[in-house]
Amino acid sequence: MRGYLHQLRVSGGLREPGLVSSAVLTLTAIAFFRVALLPEFGRELAMTTFQLGLVTTIFAVGRLVADLPGGHFADRVRARSLIGLSAAGVAVGSLVIGVSVAALTIYIGAFALGVSSSTTNATGMTFFSNVGGDSHRGTSMAVFSAALLGGQALGPAVAGVLASAGGWRAAMFAGSAMALVTALVLFVAKPGRSGLVIAPGWGDESDPVGARSPRLVSVMVLQSVSFAVFLTLGAVPQTLVPLIGAEDLGLGTAAIGLALGLGGIARFAGTIVGGMLSDRVSRKAALVPGLMVQAAGVALLALEPSVASWLSAIVIMSLASFAVPVAATILGDITESSRVGTQLGRFRFVGDLGLIAGPVVVSALFQTVGRTAAFAFVAMVLVVPAVLSWQFLPDTMGSSMS
Repeated sequence: MRGYLHQLRVSGGLREPGLVSSAVLTLTAIAFFRVALLPEFGRELAMTTFQLGLVTTIFAVGRLVADLPGGHFADRVRARSLIGLSAAGVAVGSLVIGVSVAALTIYIGAFALGVSSSTTNATGMTFFSNVGGDSHRGTSMAVFSAALLGGQALGPAVAGVLASAGGWRAAMFAGSAMALVTALVLFVAKPGRSGLVIAPGWGDESDPVGARSPRLVSVMVLQSVSFAVFLTLGAVPQTLVPLIGAEDLGLGTAAIGLALGLGGIARFAGTIVGGMLSDRVSRKAALVPGLMVQAAGVALLALEPSVASWLSAIVIMSLASFAVPVAATILGDITESSRVGTQLGRFRFVGDLGLIAGPVVVSALFQTVGRTAAFAFVAMVLVVPAVLSWQFLPDTMGSSMS
């Protein structure tokens, strides 16, 4: 980590990475307020489990629409400017949900949040893939992922506390105000570097256009990792975990949010360790165990529900949630830096297909064939890309460290 911070100072200072990572954390947290509030939506607006699953699916549709253009612009426009636009979108989406009186407007707000989330994530991922150079890419991507995944878990915790104090609408209004402030900060803050474009070789090494062309089989395996993990995130922690906490365990919104907040702490720790492991030992040594341990966390939910098993599943899944940033690190290793955003846009597009399918398919399995079959299916979806990664991916750490 010390070497990575030194590289940032040499490349242009810490201000821009600090602004981008802080914005990713804040905007992701606000976009994920809705996770802890799903039971509240259902109670007040008479939405079924399937309809609540559609909230996550429509959020994913919004992300899907923005993934490819977001990756394209992330290669060309300064990260802070794009994320400032995303912050404005998060403010609008949160406000629409806050004033909702029917499921339709919840869906409209979720779609707006999805578009903004995709732009934020693609931009931040591209920025951090390039900013630290090849030799620190794993650690740099871990910093981005810690902000992203920490926001995903801390958002529900904050939302739960705010909803307990003033109701779910007040929580969404507060999120809208926070996003608006974030947009203003991003647009007003003094730039850390001049120019709009993050050029190839922004870190410690440059590579000419066309110098690195990713092999199709490697790209497909990496995309399968993205698909599997996003399917899991959409179906399990973002949909079924809060519903199990409310319906099977009788927990309130604040307790559910705080449990997911504990997962946020685990994600910070696990993601940083996973990124450093991928830089110092092996990309595969981080990627494959991460997928397998996450599958084990999902399998815990197949047991008869108890607070202990439910909470353990959240923590284990969170600790092992670094497979996507490690896969993105490998993609950055095998792609020229001027096209990293475009490749990551495709990577996230395939992942968001999983985010769309996950809540619908797994919640339908949960309702029709039961808990065990639903979570066994998700665990298997994670195990398959782990095996494919071990068999077919090159270990790029050696070349990136040279």
